[in-house]
Amino acid sequence: MRSIRKIVLSLTLIGLIPISSFGDGIPFNRNFSTDSAKDSTAFVQIRQIMDNIREKRPTVALVLSGGGAKGAAHVGVIKYLQEIGLPVDIVLGTSMGGLVGGLFALGYTPDQMDAIMTKMDWQSAMNDKIPREYFSYSQTKYNEKYLLSIPFYYRKRDFIAQRADEIQYSSGDDKYDRLKLSADADASQMIKDNLLGSLPSGYIFGQNVSNIISALSVGYQDSMKFSDLPVPFVCVSTEMVTGKAKIWYDGKLPIALRSTMSIPGIFSPVKIAGMVLVDGGMRDNYPADLAKQLGADIIIGVDLSSGYKTYGDINNLGDIISQGVDMLGRASYEQNVKIPDVTITPELSDYNMLSFDPASIDTIMSRGYDAALKVSPKLMELKNRIGNDRQILANIPAINVNEEPVTLASVDIVGIKDKEKEFVMKKIGLKAGDRVTKSIIDQAVGRVYGMGAFDFVTYELRGEEEPFNLVFSTKRGPVNQFGIGARFDTEEVVAILINIGLNVHRLSGSAYDFEAKIGTNPYAQFHYSFDTPSIPTINGVSSIRWTDRNTFSIGQSNLKIAYWNIRNEIYFSNMRWSMFDIKAGIRNDYYIAKSVMADQVIGDYDLNNLKNDYTSLHFSGRADTFDDGYFPNEGYNVGGEYLWNFYGIPNEFKPFQTVKFDATTVIPANRIFAIIPSLNFRFIFGNNAPLIYSNMIGGSMAGRYQDQQIPFIGINNVKAMRSNVVVGRIDFRFKVFKNNYLTTVFNAVDDFDSFKAVKLSSTIFGTGVEYAYDSIVGPIRLNLHWSSATHRLGAYFSLGFDF
Repeated sequence: MRSIRKIVLSLTLIGLIPISSFGDGIPFNRNFSTDSAKDSTAFVQIRQIMDNIREKRPTVALVLSGGGAKGAAHVGVIKYLQEIGLPVDIVLGTSMGGLVGGLFALGYTPDQMDAIMTKMDWQSAMNDKIPREYFSYSQTKYNEKYLLSIPFYYRKRDFIAQRADEIQYSSGDDKYDRLKLSADADASQMIKDNLLGSLPSGYIFGQNVSNIISALSVGYQDSMKFSDLPVPFVCVSTEMVTGKAKIWYDGKLPIALRSTMSIPGIFSPVKIAGMVLVDGGMRDNYPADLAKQLGADIIIGVDLSSGYKTYGDINNLGDIISQGVDMLGRASYEQNVKIPDVTITPELSDYNMLSFDPASIDTIMSRGYDAALKVSPKLMELKNRIGNDRQILANIPAINVNEEPVTLASVDIVGIKDKEKEFVMKKIGLKAGDRVTKSIIDQAVGRVYGMGAFDFVTYELRGEEEPFNLVFSTKRGPVNQFGIGARFDTEEVVAILINIGLNVHRLSGSAYDFEAKIGTNPYAQFHYSFDTPSIPTINGVSSIRWTDRNTFSIGQSNLKIAYWNIRNEIYFSNMRWSMFDIKAGIRNDYYIAKSVMADQVIGDYDLNNLKNDYTSLHFSGRADTFDDGYFPNEGYNVGGEYLWNFYGIPNEFKPFQTVKFDATTVIPANRIFAIIPSLNFRFIFGNNAPLIYSNMIGGSMAGRYQDQQIPFIGINNVKAMRSNVVVGRIDFRFKVFKNNYLTTVFNAVDDFDSFKAVKLSSTIFGTGVEYAYDSIVGPIRLNLHWSSATHRLGAYFSLGFDF
């Protein structure tokens, strides 16, 4: 009988007999998968492996269904199976079941998988964020004031190259030729495809989760047969073009795992070999039928389905996505749920597919173990049928570079042109012979991704043993961006910020950036920059700004002032540096006062200087190591500015200089309490500086109406100060709940015309208390305050980012 089976298998391999013609497996559905001919051949090869095991005992398959965070229950099930010594000859999975099944197939023990699940930063895995320190200073500040930023339009050559890579079909099949872009393609259609194609295809690209998988699968990242893993493995993805299943039994394991768990709407699809691959649950969320076709005698299934949802069960994004996936894969699920010999069903009704917080993951794993324990009699019955044969891994387990450093044989990067490669390789900063861990590689990823030119930066450690070849893969992103920001507050009511940047995400060359604010005090700015790796960035900026202040106080005088400011400047900067900004250049400011009304004489100030043209040399520098722009938990922000204003027309004045300095640091006392001291000063050297350059304090936002405005709690509007001003402040901030902050603020200011005439008796004190919530649309803040300058209680409310 055994010899007859081998003859039949041989004939099947050369295509003379279809796979459905032998064995007691479920007939292979040729309309089910993307490549039925190749699948048939692969299935026969896997059945041969199962037949070899069958000579000693019945074969066992473990089938793990998808379910998002609920998939952590699979770890508990595997732990129990290992405890009773029940071998698993092949593991099949979909979505999160595919990820856990992949870890098991890589040779990880249940305890190791438990530690991986517990220690994993799921919040990082579910987004593509990298630490703030890796972005350029200019990009960081951009992110801190725009609510929404949409990149658009790839460079033509990048767009064509990417499409060519995506449609290259590895089997040589030409059925995807219709997707190819010819050299003479209609230009308007190409522009349309480019614009639409540059829009995000998911909430995140999946860069972080791809790199997490790479870190866990070292030694098995080359193209290979998954039957050569320590435990043979198969997983399923859904192909969006044909609507069929992509059955993964060979290829690159990290890509297979990334695609099987590409939840639509959350992760961008994996585009490879002419296929658009998303979560396998949309086609086959419980691949017990494949286990049967692959020759398993005994099938153990872990079913995470919570049944059909009712009206009250669909309440959040996780429920909606889960229901959508279940609806599309319901037919195959209802067929496959009847197949396993033993079905394990953890009780997870109080969790959903997005329950990735550490406490939930730990509980879900425990419930998986408990569910396996409940069916212990059935599992022990299977164990008795199998005998005492213990599982022996076919190959050595994968290396986890989170825990174990490895040596590099080489370092390379793909996806960029040769002329840019040298520059990017310097950013990577790794070389052959280095010993690396995941954290070291992640730093290199952060430095490259933070350049802002790529949709994603992932890596592989190729090779079967040390030293490994580290290869970074990149995809050039859209070069342009559109941004929009908004703020509502009690000082300007509503303000809208709009940005259009052209070529701003190129690695080098010219960029054009337009920004406009719409509101009570509008402005428009055009910024041209030229950037190369070898010289500082050259900048040219032109802007026009309208300022209308109903309350502007100078001593005991109150003014109503409205004016235009037209500014032109040329300067050098370092736009590629992170956490540090430096600028040096020449500036011209033209002020046109439209109305100035004072309730009394305002001292020595010459109001004619509000209609004048000023030319100055400008230098500034800033270091910002905060981990968050609005609610930092660590770091410091230190900056200084020097201005030499040397020429004015038509109203001449004596040249004067200004020096400004500010410093803020965070002193964390514990997880909920921090002390935040800060110091600001600005000195004017020279006599009778124009009013527009006078020292100013007030409000919650630095530079709101004039560059030199220093925030001061207790004064809502703007108050002019004497030639030298020093402001000290200390915040006591409590994190009362997640994203909720309560802060008590004390500040004081002193001003004087001469350092010899400092009188602390003129010091103004201010205090306030602020509640803030760090929301998705920007900080929501409400403060109540008082100062010795106003002697009355004031309030300020804002919703949105500062700009």
